[in-house]
Amino acid sequence: MARTQMSTSELIGVRVFGGKNGTKRVGKVRSCVFHPKEARCVGFIVKRPDFLLMFRRKDVFVSIRGYDIVDGRIVIRDESSAVNRGACKDLGIDYNECVLWVGLPVLTKSGENLGLVGSVVFNPQTGKVSYLETSNGMTSNALLGKRKIPAEYIKGFRRGVGTELSIRGENGEENELGAILVADEAADLDAEGGFAEKAGRATAVVSKKAKDAVQNVKEKAAEKVKPHTDELADAAGRAINKGAYLTGRQLAKTKGMFTAFKDEFNKARKDD
Repeated sequence: MARTQMSTSELIGVRVFGGKNGTKRVGKVRSCVFHPKEARCVGFIVKRPDFLLMFRRKDVFVSIRGYDIVDGRIVIRDESSAVNRGACKDLGIDYNECVLWVGLPVLTKSGENLGLVGSVVFNPQTGKVSYLETSNGMTSNALLGKRKIPAEYIKGFRRGVGTELSIRGENGEENELGAILVADEAADLDAEGGFAEKAGRATAVVSKKAKDAVQNVKEKAAEKVKPHTDELADAAGRAINKGAYLTGRQLAKTKGMFTAFKDEFNKARKDD
């Protein structure tokens, strides 16, 4: 089953073969190439090994339509439209206008810098970009994570700022500066996979567990206290009833005592 997603980080460094039988070693993928105006990968550059370890060979441009993946290796199709000028003609692109996204700054329309393009995920059959991941270096990535910016947020390029565009013209002239331009809303996207995010998730989990534990303790305490509360209520009721009875009896005794005292007092007066 054909894959529907592939990233630039997966492709870079993969061995490339070609020839009629697809067994001739061509080189390794050096970088992926993107359309100058669309969020679409148009192919990749293959770095060929130096001749006799001394003379540098020209790189090979392979079209997104000109290869197959066999046993984890890239095999260039034996077609004129698969590489170099034939590929550019078939794709309808000017190679010198194309851009290597990886490593370019990511800027919002309002000018906020979101880091550099670390990796791009795209459809390996059509080249259509799904999203790109920003990178701020290994340390920052480990701490803060990476931000995934969907294709709908990618608005094109901003020229004149950023870093030098990576594909040079045929005459080797200096390149203009460029950056990937994204919507301002991309700045609100949360970074994923960093220590901060994991700590936040862990804190949330701990907080929930703590909350559940407290609730559980409350419920268990209530269950344990309820019988005692009922007993105390019964005991209090019994005490109140007993107290009322004893008080009544004492009042009755007091009433009798004062009656006896009155009788004795009247009797003494008569004697006198």
